[in-house]
Amino acid sequence: MFKPYNLVLLIFAVLLTGSVWAQRPEPKKTEIQGHTMYTLLEPGGIPAIFEPEFVSVSEAESTYYADEPLLVVVRGDDARGYSTWHLDHHEIVNEQIGGAAIAVTW
Repeated sequence: MFKPYNLVLLIFAVLLTGSVWAQRPEPKKTEIQGHTMYTLLEPGGIPAIFEPEFVSVSEAESTYYADEPLLVVVRGDDARGYSTWHLDHHEIVNEQIGGAAIAVTW
């Protein structure tokens, strides 16, 4: 059975370097049947997270806003919360919960 105190929240150590934080170049324009398509990021331009780090609920309460949206995954007694603020910068977390490989996307 899921117990609320089992919930842990994702926290990232994000370096202020790399393509996500750098000044983005002008979008690439492509014409397709008379319509303009804009490419803002090249493939791989938003880095996935492969080894997320979590904090306890008490630590998260002092770090995050009370109304911050989370995506929560529960598998058996294992529960994890993923901050949508962090997912805005990464869009996907690849990891394992309860022995199952999962992808958390936003």
